[in-house]
Amino acid sequence: MAKEYHFQWVFDLKAAPEALWHLVSDTNRFNRDTNLPPMQLLGIQNRVKRVKFKIPLIRVEWDEEPFEWTYPYRFGILRRYVAGPLREMRVDCRLERLDSGGTKLTYQTWATPRNVIGDFGIAFGIGIVAKKLFERVFHLYDRIASRGDPAYAVATGRHLSSSGHTRFKNLSEQLKTEGADEKVLDNLYEYLYRADDLSVQRMRPFALADIWGLPRRTVLETFLRATRAGMLDMFWDLLCPECRGVAEDFGKLSDLTSHAHCNTCQIEFNANFDQNVEVIFRPNPSVRAVDNEIEFCVGSPQRQPHIIFSMVVPPREQLPFGTMLNEGRYRLKASGLEGFQLVNANPSGTEKRDFTADALGWHDDMLDVSLTPYIRLINQTDSTQTFQLEHLIWSDQAATAADVTTLQIFRDLFSSEVLRPGEEISVGSTTLMFTDLRNSTRLYREIGDAPAFGRVREHFDILEEAVAAEGGAIIKTMGDAVMAAFRKPVSSIKSIWKVQKELERRGVPPLTIKVGIHYGPCIVVNLNDRLDYFGSTVNIAARLPNFSNGGEAIFSEAIRNDPEVLEYLEKNAAPNSLTRFQSELRGFDSPMELWRIKV
Repeated sequence: MAKEYHFQWVFDLKAAPEALWHLVSDTNRFNRDTNLPPMQLLGIQNRVKRVKFKIPLIRVEWDEEPFEWTYPYRFGILRRYVAGPLREMRVDCRLERLDSGGTKLTYQTWATPRNVIGDFGIAFGIGIVAKKLFERVFHLYDRIASRGDPAYAVATGRHLSSSGHTRFKNLSEQLKTEGADEKVLDNLYEYLYRADDLSVQRMRPFALADIWGLPRRTVLETFLRATRAGMLDMFWDLLCPECRGVAEDFGKLSDLTSHAHCNTCQIEFNANFDQNVEVIFRPNPSVRAVDNEIEFCVGSPQRQPHIIFSMVVPPREQLPFGTMLNEGRYRLKASGLEGFQLVNANPSGTEKRDFTADALGWHDDMLDVSLTPYIRLINQTDSTQTFQLEHLIWSDQAATAADVTTLQIFRDLFSSEVLRPGEEISVGSTTLMFTDLRNSTRLYREIGDAPAFGRVREHFDILEEAVAAEGGAIIKTMGDAVMAAFRKPVSSIKSIWKVQKELERRGVPPLTIKVGIHYGPCIVVNLNDRLDYFGSTVNIAARLPNFSNGGEAIFSEAIRNDPEVLEYLEKNAAPNSLTRFQSELRGFDSPMELWRIKV
């Protein structure tokens, strides 16, 4: 029987486990930083990945079990080799919090050789070379985590050629004259100049905005301008709702399909604009060429940061451990059980909590836990169970298709970016606003066709400017009416407040508009080569202006109950100006609760 080698290295680090976690558990970056060659995924079966090193002459191929981890204290992996000098390798990395506030990092490796080359490779390659490399990299990560620097600070360098530098600077000057934000462009230049390829494979504008300390919408809009100018390229990533990895990557919105398949999870799922379609960017090859397919690890905890722990528990056994949670809702699942257990993490939650997988299934009610709970996973079944705790909130740093397509600047710059004809994509929640001019026919009669037409056109300009300023977009105009979309209800209220005040300031007689606003799910379609919305939410919003007498906004209970809307109205609306009424809408069976306010 082949000898099993065991190595254990211990490092005392200054940063806390949670500060180190995003670096240490990013094995894609760690393998790159420790000089391992790139990898290639060959296939997936029952969640086990067949992988090989992308190196010439020598065939090194293995089956990789899913990672196990517990944020921010531990992760491990098992590889069974089908070709090459090794038979098996296991890795276990643990981060223990020290009383000093630092971390004791223990990294262990167990490796079994296949032949004499494997013996030498393990003894020399792991025992000597890897030990020195790991020590250097872990201390580098510690310095970065202690300073609070972003992950791309690990491997900074000079990554822009002289031609790339020149093209960026020329395009940057052009963009500035067109209104692009100078601070964003300056930060983008430094990022493209210094960040490594792994960091620029999927540039997420909201995440970069947070790192740079700049407004998210400003960064996103600048990235859209940079894409139009040829500085960046835009992609639409379709994310799996289970693992939240990239199931498919599309260069055009017209290539996006409503149905998709995740090879990792082996599930079919539907696309949703505000849940699992994320817009990302890469540098245009004329500025900087990037290999977006290079990988040094095909799986790691950082590929699924929404999963707090993923732990395997054998039959009739239990596993106790501690973890850290953010306040909010979670979902616990076990691989062999249907359904899930809802969990609520809050400061006053239970410090110790048992979760049991058995024939009875999960509790119907939501169980509470503290933000630093001690958890015991109990497997009362006759098969091995993989327990996973998932944060139910999708990353708020994702710029979704819903975020992008409701921006006026996207509609202006990328009017050809539409779904293919006949394709329908769901949107979980959208704010839709319909407006119509009051007594526009009488206006033409009173002041004449030409002046009246000018006033009507001016009203469209005012509307578009106010809608765009609040992050919305004009979807279409219909005679004197306008349909607009926003991501947040309060944005629609703010915009129409500005519009009516501006209309009253310009011209005699002053124009007044009738407004209807509703919030809810709908579908996005291609109508006359533009993105449009359909569904009950659209139908309700379109009918609401009929209840307005002019200079009034009529909105649904979904808008009225939004906390940001309530806060805005409390500060800006006249006392007792908000009134509730019930009315029947054509095409709907039951009366609706509606609200009226003078704007």
